[in-house]
Amino acid sequence: MTYLLLHTFFSSLFILWVRWVQQRGDKVLVIGAVNYIIAAVIAVATCAITAQPTMTFKAIATGGANGLCYFVAYFFLIAAIAWQGAANIAVIGRLSILLPILVGIAFFGERPGTAHLTGILLACAALIVLGKGSSPLQDAKRPAAGYLVVTAFFLIAGSSRVIQTMFKHLCEPSEQTVFLLCAFMVAGLSAFGLLLWRREVPTGKEWLLGAGLGITNLLQTLFILKSLESLPGYVVFPVTSAGSLLLTTLAAVWFLKERLRFHSYAALAIAIAALALLQPTA
Repeated sequence: MTYLLLHTFFSSLFILWVRWVQQRGDKVLVIGAVNYIIAAVIAVATCAITAQPTMTFKAIATGGANGLCYFVAYFFLIAAIAWQGAANIAVIGRLSILLPILVGIAFFGERPGTAHLTGILLACAALIVLGKGSSPLQDAKRPAAGYLVVTAFFLIAGSSRVIQTMFKHLCEPSEQTVFLLCAFMVAGLSAFGLLLWRREVPTGKEWLLGAGLGITNLLQTLFILKSLESLPGYVVFPVTSAGSLLLTTLAAVWFLKERLRFHSYAALAIAIAALALLQPTA
């Protein structure tokens, strides 16, 4: 459970960090690009000091695909957060857990029990209740094709989790270093190309904020791989989603001053019930 808790913390911190940067009025696109560049540098350094890291085509392919999903999803994320707020977008992103759960059941023989199925349904119900209880940010302008942006973010976020599920079943734990290397090299090189194309030179402050975001991003990816190493996806994804719901929602309200309607707090109680049912079996 330690890795589940760590992933929950760092994935929540990532979304809250992006929203905080937006509230400060900083260049969130530039900071996001720096995030992937820094994460790539750390991944390269880690791979370089790892004694003969295991490298297969499957690990390279899944890692590269995950990195592409990360890079594309980030730009949908910042557009959607600016309109809907961190709490709402956390809901949308977390609901994408349904995609990897269905893939695990349909293609990899994962078989959740009755308690786990009930917990999954409760986790999704909590997310939906929270979404109904929150509202778009005051004075926020809806981006062009706003609902299409949110839908695309849902699908891409779900796809990244599907890829992580595929890595669990197709690759060995010893290949995690290569997966992370390929994921963040693809995202980092794409981000570097974007900065060159836009002729953006990050400031010292942007490097600092982006580095913090990049370390957070790398760690949340590492810890979900570690969680999937020993637990099935139908436990990992709903547990981290329900846990992140609690953390992200409370932090968004208390520290980022986002608005939630009173009845949505029922979602927190539902999420707690889901977490109780989703405890991994011995």
